[in-house]
Amino acid sequence: MNSIFELENRLDINKEFEKLVYVFHVDPNAAIFAEDSYHQRDYNTVMEAIDKRVFLKWKYRDTFLGVGEYLEHIGIDYEETCTYGGQYIDEKSFLYYLEFLSNMFLLVKEDKSIELLGNTLAAIENIPRILEKMNYKLKQIDDKIIITKRDSDVDSILKIVNKEIADILLEYSDFRIENDIEAKKSILKELDLYIEKNINIKSFDKELDNAIGVIVNKMGINHPIKEEPYKSFTDKELIKWYDNCFVMMIHAIRTVQVNKIKNERKQLLNN
Repeated sequence: MNSIFELENRLDINKEFEKLVYVFHVDPNAAIFAEDSYHQRDYNTVMEAIDKRVFLKWKYRDTFLGVGEYLEHIGIDYEETCTYGGQYIDEKSFLYYLEFLSNMFLLVKEDKSIELLGNTLAAIENIPRILEKMNYKLKQIDDKIIITKRDSDVDSILKIVNKEIADILLEYSDFRIENDIEAKKSILKELDLYIEKNINIKSFDKELDNAIGVIVNKMGINHPIKEEPYKSFTDKELIKWYDNCFVMMIHAIRTVQVNKIKNERKQLLNN
């Protein structure tokens, strides 16, 4: 018999969505901000508080003037879903919702006069746990939080490249561009320029250099596609090769670091 620590909590995104909706949009008794005990509050729920006190401070709100309008923009029926709950939500809309919440509570966290309490804090702490079960994670880039695919290969090289390239690597893992061929093409073009300036792949792996070269030069990244069989590739096939190219570029960047460590070890032994 398994202990309680070994029991698996299988994720149901609709169930998790309902719980978050109840705490943030419905429950009038949820503990919200510590300063409520000192000031008369002008809201009934957590999301009303965010709408009235936080949302308009968000520099990425575009032209939206309220939470309800923004949630509609990311595919969530505010009146139906976020008032009554119990409705189906697809994975992409759920991820947008979690990312939105994370950015709102980043603003709340930066306000030193506000302290999150009770169910509100517990529900916020659930967000990275939910994402982990979905094989995603939160990543803060400057003043915003994005959701990216968990990728140990990408994580392994983030500290050995400059911040600009690290952000580009994370952008490729962003769930929003999973099937966006133009976005992936643009990112790979930037990574190819970085590698061309900083890494001589041919010096340690000619086959890898050739494989990357074929994809970036003949499959529409650096130049228009002009020859077969590449001209006959569907977008789905191109995205597959772009993803393969991304993996190979990561390998090239990491290989440079590994070779550096090998050389340092040789010097250590020689001394």
